[in-house]
Amino acid sequence: MRIASYNIQNLFFRDEALFGTGHSKNFMDWLDEFEAILRKGLRLNEDYRRLRELSFLMGLSKEHPQKYLVLRNHGGILHGKIVASPRTLEKDFKAGHSWIKMTSQMIPRESVIHKARVISEINPDVLLLQEVEDRASLISFRDKYLADFNYRDCYYFEGNSNQGLGFGILLRKGYSLSVCRSYCNKEDSEGKPLFDTGLQILWLRDPKDQLFRILQTNLSGLGKGEKADQKRRNQLGFISKVWEEQLEMFHDLLICCGSLGRPSFCESLSELMTKKEIRNILKSGCLKADRDYGKASSYFSLGAYQKGINLRETQYFLYNNTPSAELLSCGLNRRGIWSGRTHNWYCYPDINSEKAQAGMHPLLWADFLLTPGNK
Repeated sequence: MRIASYNIQNLFFRDEALFGTGHSKNFMDWLDEFEAILRKGLRLNEDYRRLRELSFLMGLSKEHPQKYLVLRNHGGILHGKIVASPRTLEKDFKAGHSWIKMTSQMIPRESVIHKARVISEINPDVLLLQEVEDRASLISFRDKYLADFNYRDCYYFEGNSNQGLGFGILLRKGYSLSVCRSYCNKEDSEGKPLFDTGLQILWLRDPKDQLFRILQTNLSGLGKGEKADQKRRNQLGFISKVWEEQLEMFHDLLICCGSLGRPSFCESLSELMTKKEIRNILKSGCLKADRDYGKASSYFSLGAYQKGINLRETQYFLYNNTPSAELLSCGLNRRGIWSGRTHNWYCYPDINSEKAQAGMHPLLWADFLLTPGNK
């Protein structure tokens, strides 16, 4: 049985706030002022002059348009068109049309192909995906790019994020999901959601009806400072509690995977990582991964997965030490990640920039042998 976990960073569309703007503070201030003027109910001539000045300062052009969706009402039916020119946008405002700012960007097709290529190369029986925008995209991705891999069952869990950072699961024929519990409504001491994205416990069965369980979460995206660190400690403390509760029920295979956003030596991860029954596939002797043959190949970067695997350790694949399951092999696939100019690991030949890469995260996988009779 092969299980894979992959932070896929969305399939077809990604919230533009997650890309990072790359703009200066002045640019963002000008943009805020530009949009504040557009929101005015009554605009004077000096407002339009200021809009033209801000457009010039921001360098709005065909290469870097500020996209809007302009809506027109024709016979009670809304019709829309995408507008990138500030002058065109001004004309639409004078005409009294409503507008909606576009909040997502299309992921390049070559990037989507590389995501599918990473998955197909590993060919897992159970595929766990983090940062999936919606169920329709997941089904479309399965049917168009993974049609030959016999993934029958498809599940999607929304989570707490409004930026399309849900969870997806694809199961090969013979595997089934019997129980699912979500902790998206778990609150912190202030009455706010404890998890920004979500946390699920999944009870699954293999073709021989043997039970195994997966705890899937995503803690990435938290800010910096003591308040953010404390929230992370609270999250990991709750995950640790859920882990213990699950082990008290059964002693079968229990897996914890997803994006934890910090290296294993981080204080907030200590409560979970120091449990004596927890094993990390990244520390196992059978880990398979393409090495880095660049200038830093012999250097052990702080926070990296391993020496020679100089990627920041944010994705995890943990499992419990139990006689009901044996780890046969495991690995890390980063062939969909552009190695850049300072590193030199194998990536697909047509990946020559970050834009074309599958994403920033590797796919983690593990092969387990379940003991018969594990019900």
